[in-house]
Amino acid sequence: MTGSAAELPGLLERYGIAPASQAWRRLHRYLELLRKWQERVNLVGSAQWRVTGPLVEEGLWAARFYPEEPRRHLDIGSGAGFPALVLRIVRPRMSLDMVESRERRALFLENAVRDLGLEGCRVFHARLEELLRRCPAGGWDCVSWKGLKIAARDLRSLVKACPEGALFYMFHGDRLPLEDPSQMEGLRPRHACLEFPGKPGWRLSIYGK
Repeated sequence: MTGSAAELPGLLERYGIAPASQAWRRLHRYLELLRKWQERVNLVGSAQWRVTGPLVEEGLWAARFYPEEPRRHLDIGSGAGFPALVLRIVRPRMSLDMVESRERRALFLENAVRDLGLEGCRVFHARLEELLRRCPAGGWDCVSWKGLKIAARDLRSLVKACPEGALFYMFHGDRLPLEDPSQMEGLRPRHACLEFPGKPGWRLSIYGK
C-alpha cells in the first residue's frame, strides 16, 4: 500500500477509531472519493498523504472537544469537507449543514454525503449571508469555519440565530478568523488557541454563547 491507504489505519488507531468500524470504513472511502475528484477538481491542492493526513487528523483531534450529544452543526465555507465531514463521521449523531459558495466543491460535498450514506447532512451552494436570510428555526447548536474571515455583520447574525449554549469552533493561525475580532459581543471563550499537534502554528479556539 502507498499514501493514505498505508498511513490512514495508523492515524485512526491513534485516535481510537476501531478497524472495520463504520467510521473507519467511511474515512477510507472519503479519501478515495477525494482522490478521484482531485483529478478533475482542485479540492485540496494535492491528494497526497502529506496534505490530506493533517487535514484528517485535524477533524479527529477537534472531535475530542466536541459534545457527545446530538447537535445541529453549521460549517461555513466547507470546501472539500475538512474538518466538517470528518467530525460528522466520528460524531454520527450530529446533523450537519455545510455552506459552500464554489459550485464544484459544493457538488463534491453533495456526492460525498450520498456516497458515504451520511443522513442528516445538507449542502447549500450559497454564500453565508444568503443562508442566514433563510436560517432554519432554532439556528444551530454548533458553528465552525476555517480558511476564511467572518464579517462582523455575519457574526452578529450567527450569534443572534443560535440558541444559548451554542458553540463556535474557529480554526486559525496566529489570529482569530474574524474580520473584526473586537466584535465578539455575546460570546465567551471556552478554549482559546488550542494547539493542533499535527500542524505547527495551527490552532482551534472555541467560544460559547
